[in-house]
Amino acid sequence: MANFQTGEIPPGFAFTESGGLIHYKYGIVLAVPAANQAGWSGDMWISFASAWADAKIKVNWHDGTSWSAAVDLNVTHAGGRVNHGAKLPTSTMKIAIGRVKKTTNDTEDDIPVSWLLQVAEA
Repeated sequence: MANFQTGEIPPGFAFTESGGLIHYKYGIVLAVPAANQAGWSGDMWISFASAWADAKIKVNWHDGTSWSAAVDLNVTHAGGRVNHGAKLPTSTMKIAIGRVKKTTNDTEDDIPVSWLLQVAEA
């Protein structure tokens, strides 16, 4: 049996179009059980969706020791969920997510973007 958790990415740009931090108050950190640990925690996946317009987000994972390199994802309203089927790296304990400006003049910082965390029983 799988469990699901969902939520919204808060409005506001956390990152510039070149990836520089604007302010962390516009991001979100998801604390998750240590992902994909045989016998203790089931497999976990995270995906993203938007509606009404396209958005760009930056995501990275923390394994209890260090942060991964950030990954930029384009979340399109016309397509399905982004990152669907991508399992979280083993031992992931935190996921940081923030909106990224698509261009210098981008002002669409409140496009609805949600995240979906799926957890399978161990």
